[in-house]
Formats: sequence, C-alpha cells, structure tokens
Amino acid sequence: MFLVLALFAALPGMLIGYILSGMFFILALFSLYFFRDPKRKPHGDESVIVSPADGKVVFIGEHDDPAFGRFKRIGIFMNIFNVHVNRTPCSGVVELLEYVEGGYFHAANEKAFATNERQKIFMCTDYGVVQIHQIAGMIARRVVCRVKEGQKLERGERIGIIRFGSRVELLLPYDTAEITTEIGERVRCGASPVAKWK
Repeated sequence: MFLVLALFAALPGMLIGYILSGMFFILALFSLYFFRDPKRKPHGDESVIVSPADGKVVFIGEHDDPAFGRFKRIGIFMNIFNVHVNRTPCSGVVELLEYVEGGYFHAANEKAFATNERQKIFMCTDYGVVQIHQIAGMIARRVVCRVKEGQKLERGERIGIIRFGSRVELLLPYDTAEITTEIGERVRCGASPVAKWK
C-alpha cells in the first residue's frame, strides 16, 4: 500500500495537481507509520504472560467455552495509532485455527467479542489451552494470521496483524492463570505483562 501511495505522490503536479499529490504523500507516510513493527522484548520470565496487542484494556472477565471449558478473558482495543502487529502472549504450540465470519461492530464495543468477524488461535501450553482472538472492527476488515497448526511459538513471537483499528481478546485457563492488568491500562504488544501463571 505504501508503494502505491508513494507512486501517486511522486507523479508530477501538472498531471494530478500539487494538492492531490500532497495528499497522497501524507497517506503514504501514514501507511508507513501504521504498518510499523518495532522490536519488542517480553517482560520477565516464562511465568509472565505478555499482551498480544498494543492498546487499551477494555474488558476483564470470564468466558465459558463449550468445547474448552472456563477461561479468564482480557479484551484489548487497538485504535489506528497503535502498532497493529500481534504477538503470542506465552510459549506454546498452535493446536487449532478457526476463522469465524461475522459483523463489524465498533471494536471498542463489547458486542464485538461475540459477533464480529475474527480469527481464533488455540495454543496448547503447559498450563492449558490459551486462545487469542484477532477481531475485525468497523473499519478494520482485514485480519491476517501468520501461524499454522502444529507450529511452535515462543513468547513474544509475531502471529499476525489486524489493519486499521480492531480488538484482540486473550482467553487464559481459569485455574492456572492470574490476571495482573486492569481495565484502562495501556499495554504494549509482546512486552507488557497482563497475567502470570500460578
């Protein structure tokens, strides 16, 4: 996307006009900024579970999954200014990938968890099954998952990206994880601690 916008921005002003050329240049810079992927180092040791996304913690609660049981749940909203690369919160093996079609409620809305289009990543860990839901928002309608079933992942490793404002949900085993973050906290993907293994 950056290259396309940069190409239009580079066209001579006499062809598309200096104002339009300037607008494409600004959009090209924003695209480069939006898709940035800074290096991140996970906080603490393997007992610390780090955030799978940049953004603001908007939900902490519980979730009952008919197939996998009871989970502790953390919802993180990403606005357009956050880094949108997602990372694994802990080490484990990808057990299952499940893509779910759905609607496009605003990602900060609690309804987004139950109804929006999403990619579910189920990871098998030493402490139980961990779920990561990459959820599309009202503007973000492109979820990119870059892991495969059977793939072994290390804590803080890149797993995908959601474009232009979205939400990531982290579901942790109810009996073996303890949440350490709180609603309203700003977290950094692959770095900020949000929970720990008991």
